[in-house]
Amino acid sequence: MGIIEKITKNKQLKTAVKKLEVASNVIPAPDVLRFFNVLTEAYKEGQVTKLELAKLEAQKEVALLEIKNKYELYHKVFDSIFDERRAAINKSFDIIDRGLAAGDKELISMGMKSLSTIVSSSPFANFQQLSNLLEGNTIIEI
Repeated sequence: MGIIEKITKNKQLKTAVKKLEVASNVIPAPDVLRFFNVLTEAYKEGQVTKLELAKLEAQKEVALLEIKNKYELYHKVFDSIFDERRAAINKSFDIIDRGLAAGDKELISMGMKSLSTIVSSSPFANFQQLSNLLEGNTIIEI
């Protein structure tokens, strides 16, 4: 141990002793040690509380990120589902329009049947299966 370290430790020791002397003037001598023990325990508890608060804050941030990511995934999935339906409905109307323009009753009927099938089916018919996919660890290509 070098001279500077000895002087520094000596200064710290002298400072601590002076603080104890001051405390002993205010607090009865037998209670000084107990007071510092209580103070030390309070400090330790404060540090533990800070650590727990930091952990809770980190958990909150992780939970918020998970919620945000799920929202974005659901948004993309539902956009994709309804874009697909929109495209199918537009195609059915295109077929109907071509049938009307050509006077082709069979083409009109085919377009109407296609449109009826799309409109009458629910995009949520397999909702439980979709929900399981979204909540699972399955990779979904959109």
